[in-house]
Amino acid sequence: MDLNPALQTFIAESSELLEQMEQSLLQLENDSGNRELLDAVFRAAHTIKGSAGVFGFDSIVSFTHQVETLLDRLRNGEVPLSSKLSALLLRCGDHMAALIVPATSDAPAPAGLRENDAALSAELADFIDAG
Repeated sequence: MDLNPALQTFIAESSELLEQMEQSLLQLENDSGNRELLDAVFRAAHTIKGSAGVFGFDSIVSFTHQVETLLDRLRNGEVPLSSKLSALLLRCGDHMAALIVPATSDAPAPAGLRENDAALSAELADFIDAG
């Protein structure tokens, strides 16, 4: 079975979802109580995680699961949205995009990808464990 068309769809949809995620996060900075925007950010991360899982892209699944967990805590009111958290989530979206490139092509992983993954994961854990 040729997975190339499905893989191309995953890449395109992930790019669109990450763009939507970024736009929603930027809008949340001025409207932090907007549940629809927060739900849109969660759905984007959730969809990317699920689709990555279908292809066995474990690095994307693992990292995005952490983002999704934090977003779930935000949606449940367990963690407040702050400018620091918003900036972290925007950086996480950029990192998710960076993880997709080497997973879906022959391109080498960008320099510092693992280090960035570890640093962002630590920041996510601080927010997830807070409260």
